[in-house]
Amino acid sequence: MKALTSLRMIFRYWLHNRRDFAIYATLQILATVLLLFIPSFVADIVASLDLTESVSQWATPDSLLFNLVVILALATLSFLVSRTARITGARIAARSIYYVRKDIQDAIYRQSFSYFDKIETGQLIARATSDVDQVDPLFGMGIVMGFQSVFQLVGVIFAVWLLAAMFSVWEFAWIFTIFIPASLIGSLYLTAKLRPIYLESREAFGALTSTIRENIVGTQVVRMFGTQAKELGKFSSNNKRFYDASVKSTKFNSIFMPFNFMLLGGMILLTLFIGGNLILNNGMDLAILLTVQSYVTIVIFPLVMLGQLFIMYVQADAALTRIREVLESTPSIVEDAHPISAKSIRGEVTFDHVAFGYTPSNRVLNDITFHVTAGTQIAILGTTGSGKSTIINLLPRFYDVNDGHILVDGIDVKKYKLQDLRRHIGVVSQDVFLFDKSIKENIALGKDDATMEEIVHAATIADIIDFIETLPDKYDTRVGERGMDLSGGQKQRLSIARALVIRPKILILDDSTSSVDVETEYKIQQALEEVMRDTTTIIITQRISTIRNADQIMVLDKGRVVGLGTHEELIQSNVLYRQIYETLLKKQKKLIAVPESGTKEGSLV
Repeated sequence: MKALTSLRMIFRYWLHNRRDFAIYATLQILATVLLLFIPSFVADIVASLDLTESVSQWATPDSLLFNLVVILALATLSFLVSRTARITGARIAARSIYYVRKDIQDAIYRQSFSYFDKIETGQLIARATSDVDQVDPLFGMGIVMGFQSVFQLVGVIFAVWLLAAMFSVWEFAWIFTIFIPASLIGSLYLTAKLRPIYLESREAFGALTSTIRENIVGTQVVRMFGTQAKELGKFSSNNKRFYDASVKSTKFNSIFMPFNFMLLGGMILLTLFIGGNLILNNGMDLAILLTVQSYVTIVIFPLVMLGQLFIMYVQADAALTRIREVLESTPSIVEDAHPISAKSIRGEVTFDHVAFGYTPSNRVLNDITFHVTAGTQIAILGTTGSGKSTIINLLPRFYDVNDGHILVDGIDVKKYKLQDLRRHIGVVSQDVFLFDKSIKENIALGKDDATMEEIVHAATIADIIDFIETLPDKYDTRVGERGMDLSGGQKQRLSIARALVIRPKILILDDSTSSVDVETEYKIQQALEEVMRDTTTIIITQRISTIRNADQIMVLDKGRVVGLGTHEELIQSNVLYRQIYETLLKKQKKLIAVPESGTKEGSLV
């Protein structure tokens, strides 16, 4: 997307409905024209009430009633037209903000995982909420008052020059031509000084939001480690940064009104001084001075309003700049120009000399090559930081490989339509996220048309059905924010049910039973056997029973494959596998007593 300036961005959203915008602009021009006719009739009335001889070329006492009626008609018509324009402008502004929010949400959803690795959640929340609130007044006041002010200023300058041409009073034309731009230039200069201050203010607010969010989400950790004072210091630092930026902006902001009123006062005095001299020395008609003075009165509102709009713009510009950073961010995962639609897949997976790093300078995986036949299981073991979870992040294209290829059914995953590829891959991670919805909605998250029978079946396999049946609202029970009303094991089993309900052809289990007890894990494994017969399963686990029963086992160390084979093969030939296996075996024996008769618990070993 071509980079947009803030002003172009504003117009882009205003012009979302060009018909409404054209109607609004036409109405504002008409209202301005009607308003500019009024001063000449007011001047005529004042002149007609003057008892001196021949003070007006065109005014007579008999014209008083006519002029009053015309003024009333023009004012009423100008009010009605202006009101209609404002209503239309308000509708345009509301629609603009609606699409800004929508585009931000769409932009966030289309981003790749790597985007969220680089930007803080608090900053994103601030841009989608407070930054949009910051620009909301500009979209409204900008179109409702901005255009009216610009049209009135242009109209007044044109009217005064026309008056000057008709009566050879060029002095007035130059007063308006000099003072109005001087006021606008001064306002623009001050806004230029304010811009970096407001940008700092928005960045400080984003940092403040991130700190508050971290302290709310991580409140248990903060209290557990007694770091309240440290976190309070961090909050105070960000709060002070925001405060300092706010005070600086207020100092510059306070100059606008006095500056504009000083210029307007000078404009009024100069108009009266020059006009008085022209009347006394050149016999200029009093009505001309009154008309010009009326135009001076008219320009007070648009000049003050534009000064405020400049402030509003520079405030909003900082927020708009941050919003544009989201809107213009391009996802690193890009779909092929002509993607392959995969209505169904077998589930055959091949990693062909794959290399990957989250940053260019730090490779996590190097030359990873392995093949998983459709419908079989592979268990992945390795030391901490060996790249186990990274492998399963690459298969659904959460990230793209730096070198090599990942194939599903012999086709590079980059060739598939992303939505189709991910529809066939079920992922159960150790870190479970649940939405504040009902149990039924959480299980059916990946399949909107899931039947109740499918939901119950998935819950049965995940061994969560007995718990659900004890709840008063059963499947309609809300789980709370992030599943806070559930235990760790219950959340993990719901996550398993959520992955199973889509009937994936590739199932990824990333330590998915780490939060359940041994007996529950046994039940889940027994139930999963039926699913795994037709499903390619990639498992990262610490449970040795799962490892031993896998069709093949891959051992990773420092991002490289150092072992690949069955349990029997690796226990004999691979030193690292044997060490990991023996360590896990000792751990598990401490957790459970192994009955001699080989009960369910014993079968886990």
